[in-house]
Amino acid sequence: MWVIPMRSKKIVRRKKRAITSMRFTSIRWIVFASVACLAWGVAASDWPEFRGSLGRGVAQGDAIRMRWSESDGIAWKAALPGRGASSPIVVGDLVVVTASSGARQDRLHILALDKSTGHIRWHRTFWATGRTLCHPTSAVAAGTPASDGTRIVAIYSSCDLFAVDMAGRLLWQRNLAVEHPRSGNDVGMAASPRIIDGTVVVQIDCQGDAFAAGIDAVTGEDRWSVSREKIASWSSPLAISVPQRGGREKSECVLLQNPSGLELRQAADGQLVWSWKGVCESIPMAAAMGNSLYVPHEGIAAVTAATGDTKPVWRSTKLSCGIASPLAWGDWVACINRAGVLSIGNASDGLLRGQVRLTGPFWASPILAGTTILAVNQSGKAFVVSTDDEPKILAENELPGTFTATPAVADGSVYLRSETALWKVSPQ
Repeated sequence: MWVIPMRSKKIVRRKKRAITSMRFTSIRWIVFASVACLAWGVAASDWPEFRGSLGRGVAQGDAIRMRWSESDGIAWKAALPGRGASSPIVVGDLVVVTASSGARQDRLHILALDKSTGHIRWHRTFWATGRTLCHPTSAVAAGTPASDGTRIVAIYSSCDLFAVDMAGRLLWQRNLAVEHPRSGNDVGMAASPRIIDGTVVVQIDCQGDAFAAGIDAVTGEDRWSVSREKIASWSSPLAISVPQRGGREKSECVLLQNPSGLELRQAADGQLVWSWKGVCESIPMAAAMGNSLYVPHEGIAAVTAATGDTKPVWRSTKLSCGIASPLAWGDWVACINRAGVLSIGNASDGLLRGQVRLTGPFWASPILAGTTILAVNQSGKAFVVSTDDEPKILAENELPGTFTATPAVADGSVYLRSETALWKVSPQ
């Protein structure tokens, strides 16, 4: 293992290995990071990772504008330097997004834009070291970046993982495709990273070198790494807090999902808490609320988060997912099926409360903003749907482009990423 400090540029040998077997590069900004810890932090109104805080897809209290168009209700539009299916994140006064460019899509980008103006604050570029072949509906920049308010981590379909500080300066990088030569697949990887209690969790599910790892957010070194079943999956890990014995303290865990079932592991050391076997969808991730997980499993199945009991609490085939992940809040669970039908059911028993037909297809997952659900289809049509009584469409809005990224919501503003542009919808 080799570490290259930023200031000295010297290579320090930490294990007796040849230079050709270098595992990763760690670039440290110790003084700046210490200051940044005091200056930055993830606020409750931020949207710091895929599907927002803790991956819940909920921006409660943030009522959004009902209607907008290309010429009305748009605060700003920013052109992006390349393609991408990753979602934007919002941390402090920055909106961060990734992209890829070049004939082989091997030029990797991280951009930070000013939240108020849309102007680029900083722009970092890197070269991919792994394979960059992707399905036409996806992109090398498919995984959504994550931030803990001190740093930003971004992973790409090439299995390149980067950590930068809030000013865009490189802290460390991992070339996971070099470390695991058979990781990745020809239709692309898409799982987003999570930062859980100082650990960056990555999930690389594929037919070759499948694994999950917990990486120290400060140093970039492995805290743990476990082999996974050799099967393709594009679902992202999910942070879960599980009560310990006595219920007084909670353990920070990560849920890993693939088509064969679920694993819950300690985020700090990777220790297996429980596993649950059952046929799960390979793209949409489970939703968590309280002590329940709502898993895309032959419809939707409710699984107890603390124990992972073999038998689900309930299962409903009337609630089913397509590509978009389910949404859970309050007493309700919602999902969009492959036909574009949005269904809302009771979280306690799965009984269907109502349905409304939207126009699909949907790659982006629905999110809850205030008391409405926002669902954006691939052609850029955004549906605002009521969650009171029977669900009904309150507004339909459309922007030009192809939209596969899940929206972000912060301070009542909606951030929508098309394949080539980032839009900010003004608050109501």
